[in-house]
Amino acid sequence: MLFIFLATLVLSFIITSVVRRTAIKRNQFDIPNERSSHNQPTPRGAGLAVVIAFSFSLIVLLIRGDLEQKTFTAIFLPSLIVATIGYLDDRGKVTATRVRLLAHIVAGLVAVYILGGLPPMPVFGETLNLGLLGDLIAVVYLVWLLNLFNFMDGIDSITGIETLSSCLIITILMINKTSSDHWQMPMLLASAVLGFLYFNWPPAKIFLGDIGSGYIGFTVGTISLAMAKTEPLFTWAWIILLGVFIVDATVTLIRRLVTKQRVYLAHRSHAYQHLATHSSQHLKVSLSIAAINIFWLAPIAWLVVDQQVQPIIGMAVAYAPLVGIAIYLKAGKSAS
Repeated sequence: MLFIFLATLVLSFIITSVVRRTAIKRNQFDIPNERSSHNQPTPRGAGLAVVIAFSFSLIVLLIRGDLEQKTFTAIFLPSLIVATIGYLDDRGKVTATRVRLLAHIVAGLVAVYILGGLPPMPVFGETLNLGLLGDLIAVVYLVWLLNLFNFMDGIDSITGIETLSSCLIITILMINKTSSDHWQMPMLLASAVLGFLYFNWPPAKIFLGDIGSGYIGFTVGTISLAMAKTEPLFTWAWIILLGVFIVDATVTLIRRLVTKQRVYLAHRSHAYQHLATHSSQHLKVSLSIAAINIFWLAPIAWLVVDQQVQPIIGMAVAYAPLVGIAIYLKAGKSAS
């Protein structure tokens, strides 16, 4: 596994470097505008490196027999749909919101269908089987994670640090609390992201682009659902660990809906964007998210998987201060 981890890391690093040089040569830059949180034209599209590196690691796990065919297909196939629509969006080939959303829903339906739907989940000490409703919730969950990672990928290193920290925490929890091999997937996703993060460290030399942010969000969601059949408490742990992204994006969306803003337009009204008003603050905000994940959300996730706290209670306790912070930072309110 160490060799696979290092190979994934090196592959991601090399491809990111190649994508950056190619983007510069072809003059493919993310140009700052009034909604941007960066000041300099910056290449984008490094998500391709994450897609290729993690896909490589999944194939290796399948060949080694460490990953079931069904789980492999459920993660590999629909995530490529997401990556493809993200790539086309980055290139300006797909601009209609409804087209992107339709592709996202199709990818979510494919993933949930291959996984066999949402299995019964532990809720308040009972195992609750929601049937078709649960399957629909799982699709919405995947589509929302995909899009909120897109929304939250607005400053240097934020998506890389969020993904790296949450994946490593889940890996450590699984190694300590289960005998399952599923810990290999988050560990290798962390490796693929780490190879890119070197280039995205403030000041960023390249951005993920929609191909990367959407792919990461969808992949994280699919991995968490793949764990639901045998380790459902770890699905709850994922939801808890992604609390900063979920709460910021959700509070922002609700406020924009309530105040009748056009939610389909790009904006700079997330809580993290209000904090990172200057490029010099990007690293502080991103590292603060890592600190929240490690010192607040990880212990609660641990208590949930250790069956000392009910999942819903754990999530409520984890999210409550995050909601308060998002409201305090005026998430969803346009910067004046």
